[in-house]
Amino acid sequence: MRRRVERYVRFSVSTPEELLKKFDETISGLGLERSKAIRMAMERFLTENSLKADRKIFGNINIVYNHEVREADSRLTDIQHHYLDIIVSTLHFHISKETCMLVITVRGENERIKSLLSSISSIRGVEDVKSCFFTEV
Repeated sequence: MRRRVERYVRFSVSTPEELLKKFDETISGLGLERSKAIRMAMERFLTENSLKADRKIFGNINIVYNHEVREADSRLTDIQHHYLDIIVSTLHFHISKETCMLVITVRGENERIKSLLSSISSIRGVEDVKSCFFTEV
């Protein structure tokens, strides 16, 4: 079986000096070369922003919320039951007396997962939602 040889293209990028300095410090600490780190960032950007509706994706949704806000817990639970077809697992842990984190692992159609994200983001008490998705091959 032959490996596919990718052709690389050089291009120029303009960015604020301080941003580049922080970027270089970070990738140096990770042992990455700048070109590889930029490729990784581009791939992540494409995955997160141009997922096709007909593609299956998988990943995690990370939710930080205030459980003392009325009905935040029960609404999050109700939403999870509504999306059982795409939820693989969940993990709940306590950050402080008021703050909890919920990690939901999902797998399914892009549009269905976007709908879940939208439902979660609309809940009063949800302070932050971050996600990381990959396209199934």
